[in-house]
Amino acid sequence: MTDTTIRKSIFIAAGRETVWRYLTRADLLDLWFHPALADLEQGEDYTLVSQRDGERMCWGKVIEMRPPEYMRWDFTVGPVQGAMTTVEWALEEVPGGTRLTLTHSGLPEARDAFGLVVALDSGWHGFLANLRRLAATAEAGDYSATIRVPVAPEAARRAIFDQMDAWWSNRVNRSDTGVTVHFGPSRARFEFRESDRAGEYQWLCTEAHMVIEDVTDAAEWQGSRLLWHIAPDRDGSRITLTHAGLNAAMACRDVCTRGWQKYFEHSLREHLSGGTPTPETR
Repeated sequence: MTDTTIRKSIFIAAGRETVWRYLTRADLLDLWFHPALADLEQGEDYTLVSQRDGERMCWGKVIEMRPPEYMRWDFTVGPVQGAMTTVEWALEEVPGGTRLTLTHSGLPEARDAFGLVVALDSGWHGFLANLRRLAATAEAGDYSATIRVPVAPEAARRAIFDQMDAWWSNRVNRSDTGVTVHFGPSRARFEFRESDRAGEYQWLCTEAHMVIEDVTDAAEWQGSRLLWHIAPDRDGSRITLTHAGLNAAMACRDVCTRGWQKYFEHSLREHLSGGTPTPETR
């Protein structure tokens, strides 16, 4: 008999309680997997829907929960034609974080079903990468926010890369490999980095001169990263910005968080929604 069980284990720089929340809360499942109609609870049916059109994607029942150590689902997707498989989640505390192990068993073993197994294996790989990034960000306390906009992902990407003067600052020096953004007497230089995941973009801050009252280190942004994630949504796109490194270790956290609330959460959303953006004009 052929064993088509999918087994994956990843290490996450976050405690088990944080990872558990991302596995069970509807609002957090939406960020890395699929939107859930309700929080997951033992003995209850669940339904996960498409971010694009709200159609049912995955469904089943939560068979067992032992927070924050173990969870088992009955699980099916459309291509399985209603046949139930089993998904198990095991969370093990390790020095520095959590080892999360996924076991997906009960998959069809016939030769003509191999393409489905490969697709599920690839899907879990990408979803777990999303989960690792988000849970680690939450644990570190890095700035992270998500906006929804009524445009396609490619239009959202163009706005972020090519239209910064419309929503961030009217003083932008853009090149093929990076950008320098000026706002008032402050400036930051970012280098665009490649990502191996569709819809994900990384900008490394290679130079910073942030003039902020009561902040003595004007270069503290240097070495931090902007992580952009763009995904299709039922009404357009969902954009998540994480400023990796912008947390309690930075003296400018409060001021810079308010800055992202203004430029990302408000101005970029307004720009992509036909409203009135508010870029920096100094």
